[in-house]
Amino acid sequence: MKKKHFIAPALALGLIGGAIAVPSAIFADSDAVTDSATSSAVTQDAGTTAVPNDHVGTATTTGDHVITPNATTPRIENRPISGTTYLADFDIKANYGYVRLYLKNTGKKPISYTINQGSPGGRQKASGSVGAGETYSEIVNESSGPWSVGTFYVNLTSGSAPMEGQLGVRISTDTNF
Repeated sequence: MKKKHFIAPALALGLIGGAIAVPSAIFADSDAVTDSATSSAVTQDAGTTAVPNDHVGTATTTGDHVITPNATTPRIENRPISGTTYLADFDIKANYGYVRLYLKNTGKKPISYTINQGSPGGRQKASGSVGAGETYSEIVNESSGPWSVGTFYVNLTSGSAPMEGQLGVRISTDTNF
């Protein structure tokens, strides 16, 4: 008489059982997750918490919404600047339309900046100047609203005097970063 092998049917049943259990974890409410071992509800409120965010401020959570700052791609963080002109590009990802510019001027002359969309000479989205010995760390589009997905260019100029300092750019889902 032939031996019956239950390995394949048992494996198939385990895979099906696992596939059925996974969606309940994926589609669980973010405020209440059921622990299958104890069948008790676990809740977590994000509250309001300040989180250090290097040189560009703090990230916060409010209720169940977490505000997510993110480094730019490519990363522009504490980047040394020099010369009389400087150009850096960054990408804004979907849902990350707010931009914080950090510009520390340790030189002897003001540094002017523009942020352009699409190309170095593209549509100007923001501009300003940072005096000698000053630091600027602001959300450049806080009042105008989030920018669209795409590539943006930070242009720095200092006339005939060489620049000294650091540049940083962060993007976020909200203005609380």
